[in-house]
Amino acid sequence: MDEFSGADFLTRLPGPLSAAGRQLFATWHGWRRGRRLPERRDLDVAALGDFHIVMELRHRDDIRITSIGAGVGRYLGFDLTGLNYLDITNPENRALRARLFIEQVLQPCGSIVYYPLRYADGGVLPVECAGAPFCDDDGSGMVSLMAGCCTPLVPPRPDDVIDPDSWLVGEGMRFIDLGFGIPPADPSTPRHMLPAF
Repeated sequence: MDEFSGADFLTRLPGPLSAAGRQLFATWHGWRRGRRLPERRDLDVAALGDFHIVMELRHRDDIRITSIGAGVGRYLGFDLTGLNYLDITNPENRALRARLFIEQVLQPCGSIVYYPLRYADGGVLPVECAGAPFCDDDGSGMVSLMAGCCTPLVPPRPDDVIDPDSWLVGEGMRFIDLGFGIPPADPSTPRHMLPAF
């Protein structure tokens, strides 16, 4: 067992992570049950709550959102289920977003990114999105699924809808070491990155 396998796993998470983000990693860690990574079959979206998001890597240009919590739909005003995660970013950021997601799959790690979502009147709802990897059920150890939570850091306005373009650019992404290191890429690199692969 390594330092990331025991009960002190949660103490090694980054300080700025919200309580909901910490709960995501605590739940994910419980699903590991001593294994390197939890498997897809271990994922229980109900345990992730109303603000969950699940994304599946199908191809380097297709990162499908397979499940989204009702809470996310409420403050967005629409459902992201079935959309390609790469289609909800600016075209100039698409390659960077794909590359960062794929690197989390190739060298399994967690992630955290912040979205300053905007209301029509210019008000902002800061949202923290934290994610953790799952490997396939076939014993190959291949990772193709990330599950996470998108947590409003202040109470959302109950009757206001978020500008959908707010999701186009996240800020301050960081990889989180879950026991396997982190990819060499710097997620905060300027947006003129090379294409994925």
